[in-house]
Amino acid sequence: MSTILPPNGSIHGVSVYIDYATVLDFSILQAFIPLIYITPTTGIMITILVMYRNAKKNDNAASMNDNIFTLIMIYFLFNSLFFIGEYFHLNLPSSGLITSFCASVPPNRWFGILIIYSYATNYVTITCPLLVSIVRLTIIASPHHCRHYPDLVMRWFVMPFLFLAPVVLTFSNFHVFSYCMQLGPPFDFGSIMIYGGDEYYSTNRIIHLSFSCFILTSTSIISMVMIFQLRMTVPSNTSARTKELKRKIESSLSLTMLSGLVPFITNSIVSVSQNALVMVINQIVIGDIPMVS
Repeated sequence: MSTILPPNGSIHGVSVYIDYATVLDFSILQAFIPLIYITPTTGIMITILVMYRNAKKNDNAASMNDNIFTLIMIYFLFNSLFFIGEYFHLNLPSSGLITSFCASVPPNRWFGILIIYSYATNYVTITCPLLVSIVRLTIIASPHHCRHYPDLVMRWFVMPFLFLAPVVLTFSNFHVFSYCMQLGPPFDFGSIMIYGGDEYYSTNRIIHLSFSCFILTSTSIISMVMIFQLRMTVPSNTSARTKELKRKIESSLSLTMLSGLVPFITNSIVSVSQNALVMVINQIVIGDIPMVS
């Protein structure tokens, strides 16, 4: 068995990695930290689902629009799926718990599929705030057809875009053979990650950063248009109840922009950074950012 890493950094067949034994340290502990916040995230998702079902059962006129509810549930679902993908892509390997196993496995498409899965679920997650804004704009722009037009937008644009965009954005990765690679400083020997190679890593960074910029910019513009339209359409002699409702809607739109800003900043830092610690901290600290509706 070799003890020298090949040019691509793969640890496959390297004896010191095959014989590696885990040591209890921070690298192992950080593998379990993300499990702490996935539980409340699941709780939030279930709470929203129960509240929505109760409102529909009681025929509550103030219940959430069906299309917006669907997108919020898709957001939480794919956020959880993204968490799982990143956990096996980065957190678990960096703990050193599977280093010996990875060193005995040659580069393969299954590791590549894991990277594609991680990117694709992340693209769905960061797309949802934009699509929610589009549906809300349709509702505001067509108050007399607040069910028909949003349904058309949902069927012919939102859902196709939501699931075709990740396929297009990850298409260049479909033939990649990925492998396990040693993480750089400050990680110790034995902390690894699943990697697709420098070329595909650079391509994914550019695509991810560009798409994140597009989503944030588009969501912010649409939200500002909705706020402007709300202020222009509500007359000064409107009842206090309507004004209060308008204020809540404006606050919700502002929070929607802010909720998209945090993951955009962290994802952008990761996209332009090659520091392994930055990537792991992003997964540990940020995790799931709730999407405000």
